[in-house]
Amino acid sequence: PHMSFQNIKIDSVLCRVMRISFTGEMCYEINVPSSYAKALWLKCFELGQKYNITPYGTEAMHVLRAEKGFIIVGQETDGSVTPIDLDMNWIVSKKKYDFIGKRALNRSDTVREDRKQLVGILTKDPLEVLEEGAQLVELETSLPMPMVGHVTSSYYSPNLGRSFALALVKGGLKKKGNKLLAPMPDKTIEVEITDPVFIDPSNERLST
Repeated sequence: PHMSFQNIKIDSVLCRVMRISFTGEMCYEINVPSSYAKALWLKCFELGQKYNITPYGTEAMHVLRAEKGFIIVGQETDGSVTPIDLDMNWIVSKKKYDFIGKRALNRSDTVREDRKQLVGILTKDPLEVLEEGAQLVELETSLPMPMVGHVTSSYYSPNLGRSFALALVKGGLKKKGNKLLAPMPDKTIEVEITDPVFIDPSNERLST
């Protein structure tokens, strides 16, 4: 089952196989001492030929995890982002009397409704890929334009057949369906705020 592990041997190499996923797909990670890594990778590739196994790189992995709304710490977050901003309230214990960071979560600044929160972004033009770091402004605004958010990850998705992005937007969790603008040097791009999970929102693949 998901989030479990077993110790097994592959070609006499002791391995820890974990049922965890960076991408949101049904995945396994295999931990071995680094000196065995290449030999084990080659063996797994050999055994997987009859299943048409295909290696994929980090760029594909980043697209897959973003489609699923999975964050990368330091990309979707900075020192000010809390689990609540990421709509990950479930990760914060409701039972523990105290833990490191608990008081910080209850500060007046961290409970503001207009904090930047993680959302999905779709461009009006499905072929338009936003620049990561692009600023977002309200649709009806005048100079000087206050920035209400920024793009944290942006890709073209073969699975979706279009571009998509993740962003941190002020009060974004309550603004799904709203339109924003991304001003660029040569044009302004219209976007829509969406849920950050674009693939398998019910987690069927993850929990199979």
